[in-house]
Amino acid sequence: MRLRVRFSKTGKIRFIGHRDVARVTERAVRKVGLPVAYSEGFSPRMRMSFGLALPTGYESDGEFVELPLVDSALIDGAAGDADASNGVGALSAAGGPVIVCRSGTHAPCEHEPQLDAPSYCTIAEALSEALPVGMEVSAAVLTDGRGPSLQAAVRTCGWQFEIVGLDEAAAAKAVAELLAAGTVVTERVHKGETVSSDIRPSVEVLQVVGRSDWGTVLSAELSATPRVVRPSELVPALALAHDMGRARRTHQWTCGAAGRAEPAVPSRCAQRQKETLSG
Repeated sequence: MRLRVRFSKTGKIRFIGHRDVARVTERAVRKVGLPVAYSEGFSPRMRMSFGLALPTGYESDGEFVELPLVDSALIDGAAGDADASNGVGALSAAGGPVIVCRSGTHAPCEHEPQLDAPSYCTIAEALSEALPVGMEVSAAVLTDGRGPSLQAAVRTCGWQFEIVGLDEAAAAKAVAELLAAGTVVTERVHKGETVSSDIRPSVEVLQVVGRSDWGTVLSAELSATPRVVRPSELVPALALAHDMGRARRTHQWTCGAAGRAEPAVPSRCAQRQKETLSG
């Protein structure tokens, strides 16, 4: 079994890279005491797999990591069945069995207390408490670990981004022209070389959604296959003389037998109104 965790990355912590995110996530998992599997060999490492890497400097409401659990991690019944004498607590995963954790220091969940385990909070609450400011867990669900990896499963990503100094009317005109174009050739630097590519087939949705203190805010859904297209590639095609401001990934979408879906949906206690970029 695997524990799939959805988390956000906002504020100043957006400036740390993917490897640093992996390190702080590992520390949080250890602090909570989740029974995660390790690799074998002389230097065992915690096993974890992330979704698509987020570019440094971008914010996100929908980042994902999967944590394979050890065979003895799951028990049936109430959390009180865990062996407290060995320092083993229990955190409940939404809608699933109880996960046995070697930690007993968590406060009750303020949103949805577990009536059968009043001394423990949910996994999402515990991980959020252990993570640094700016990283917050909104969902933690169990999966059977079958199917493709998170990186391979994601087909499109949702984005919000600013174009600095561009008014809404000019942005709307630029969006209409881009969507009407047959090709949109942009350049990017890849492994030290400048590469040209047509990104028009990768732009599935593009629209103006509002205005911030810095400029116009746009929303887009961009393809993640055969490669991930980023908002920074759209901005020169929309307004060459303007820079991109803040950018935020809002969703990572998969497409399977059940149709279009997200790898994990925020739980009810983590749901909150998402505003467009402002201030």
